Amino acid sequence: MILRRGNSPELIESRNKVLGLFEHALEPEPSTEIDVHPGDRVLIYTDGLTETFNARGEMLGIDGLAEIANAGGTLPLSEMKSLILDRVAAWRSGPAQDDISLVLLEIGATNGNQGDG
Repeated sequence: MILRRGNSPELIESRNKVLGLFEHALEPEPSTEIDVHPGDRVLIYTDGLTETFNARGEMLGIDGLAEIANAGGTLPLSEMKSLILDRVAAWRSGPAQDDISLVLLEIGATNGNQGDG
């Protein structure tokens, strides 16, 4: 998921199957290219965050995670991570039923010195 200030989160769909479950999990061309800009944030996560249910049996889903991430999009990364994990835990009914992995990256400014001598 790409988070850009002033925009709705942009979902980047995986082009591969679940690693470890299938012999040929990777597509022949598994990569996806996305233009990013300084200040953009990239959120990489496992389904343990999106496939979590509240007491009414409602799944948080990708839209719910995007809403939570967007709410913390201007916080420092460590605070954004805590906000996401805390709000998912508050949504969830009981302990996590699946593994949870979360990676947050922020694209920094480049200095323009690409490939110097």
